Amino acid sequence: MQFGMMIGFEKSIAAQVDLAQRAEAAGIDSLWMVEAQRSASVPLTAVAAATSSIGLGTYVVNAYARSPWLTGIVARDLDEVSNGRMTLGIGTGNVHMNEWHQGLDSSRPLAKMRDYIEIVKAIVSAPAGGKVRHDGPVHQSRWTATHEPVRPTIPVYMSGSGPRMISLAAEVSDGVGTGIMASPEHMRDLVRPVASAAAASVGRSASDLAFPSGAWISANENRAAARAAARFAVVGLYHPVPHPYYDRQLRQQGFAEVADMAAELMPAGRTREAMDRVPDEVVDALTVAGTPEECAARLDDYAVVADQVVALRVPQRHDSGEPSDYDALFQVAGHRR
Repeated sequence: MQFGMMIGFEKSIAAQVDLAQRAEAAGIDSLWMVEAQRSASVPLTAVAAATSSIGLGTYVVNAYARSPWLTGIVARDLDEVSNGRMTLGIGTGNVHMNEWHQGLDSSRPLAKMRDYIEIVKAIVSAPAGGKVRHDGPVHQSRWTATHEPVRPTIPVYMSGSGPRMISLAAEVSDGVGTGIMASPEHMRDLVRPVASAAAASVGRSASDLAFPSGAWISANENRAAARAAARFAVVGLYHPVPHPYYDRQLRQQGFAEVADMAAELMPAGRTREAMDRVPDEVVDALTVAGTPEECAARLDDYAVVADQVVALRVPQRHDSGEPSDYDALFQVAGHRR
């Protein structure tokens, strides 16, 4: 199982480049750019130019924010800049970001994503002179490639939370991506069985699919501090309002009471009370929290259900804002090798 990490929340692109170089030197397998506070493609271009071997990807770009044509040609460019190291992760974004930040209508996600992924996959694999022709209920495309891609195709992953989106990802994409609170048990009991059945229904094999798993990793030599930070991260998803994707993940995995509690307390600013009411069971199931050694041991549970863990570092109370904040996460990766 490979060990990747998400970046995208750093204070500057220069800081992201520095972190990427440190991650490559530390033996991290891949870096995945989150599209939230920054765009994904511009920082990833800078990271690609400053590194040489580490895998690069998006986890994930927002399909509602751009056309499938633009996503496809940007992916081709990023693959060229990185000399064939690019993996494209695509998702629907969350409804709050789409509506509040962009004023976008997020309706018809299944029909949209089927069209979207099919067009993008055609674009990233089109040779010079290759024609892309697609007429779908949501997206249409008429495009002809003018230059050869760096390689025959680029892996295209699609994120999914509920069974229908997971099924669609297994039918049309190269990998089924999950969010940062998908436990190994959730991967085993829901994600992989649903994806396997959907792939078989269209004549595909689940063995041809990648299964990256997002994971919140809260690593600290002070075990209690690591677990407190994990509790804060969980309830933080409910401020100022519940994050729809992760609220759904919490409920899917049997923690509806915790979701209801956080949805009530966090918008009211009762953070400490909400943290105190997050049980150990939630920390153990939905995060990877503890000392670096303990975190590395917990990742063994992911190895049987995921091809790669994509770690999102949980900020710690005494972070300095410097690259050294990531040392504990690099230690986790080191224990895995």
